Amino acid sequence: MNPRDSVMTRAAIVDAASKLLEDSGPEAVTLRAVGEAAGVSRSAPYRHYADKAALMRALAERALRQIARRIRHGAEHHQGEWQRLRAGCQAYIDYAVERPHHYQLVFGDTPIAEPDPGLEEAADNAMAAVGELVAQAQDAGLLRPGPTREIATIVWVLLHGLAALQITGHLHEPRTIDGDEHLADLLNLALEQLRPS
Repeated sequence: MNPRDSVMTRAAIVDAASKLLEDSGPEAVTLRAVGEAAGVSRSAPYRHYADKAALMRALAERALRQIARRIRHGAEHHQGEWQRLRAGCQAYIDYAVERPHHYQLVFGDTPIAEPDPGLEEAADNAMAAVGELVAQAQDAGLLRPGPTREIATIVWVLLHGLAALQITGHLHEPRTIDGDEHLADLLNLALEQLRPS
């Protein structure tokens, strides 16, 4: 197999695994099922991933990169640092609600065994996306002063808590008009608590 075909096969495997994960949860993601869903031989995934854990790490890395992109993309279409912060935060929560199995793969009860440099870099990038918005809001005097990393961690904890409670149904039924409005109200109220006194 030439390198280009190998890259395309690897991408098809990750795409198929991602779809299986979202449609049916982590139990459905087996290397054989992924090979079949990707339209490659059932043994092809084994040439790219040593085991299911390695494939799940690749999915977690992809999810973290998507979260970082969503945060930045959500923020870039708004004027004003407060609106940018708010939109980036909402984008994080929206990702969790829209892709709960991916979100729980990264942040759920079962930690990813054997993190690798790519996964760690993706996690740092996602946290940096939150940190950028916090720093911009602080520079504009819209968030309380203090160490940006610590304030960004507080914002991340807030987002993670809202997202986790929403996707497990503890706040409101996900993806309903009332649920979305309630979640947006809670996010606004929580962020307001971080304004300067």
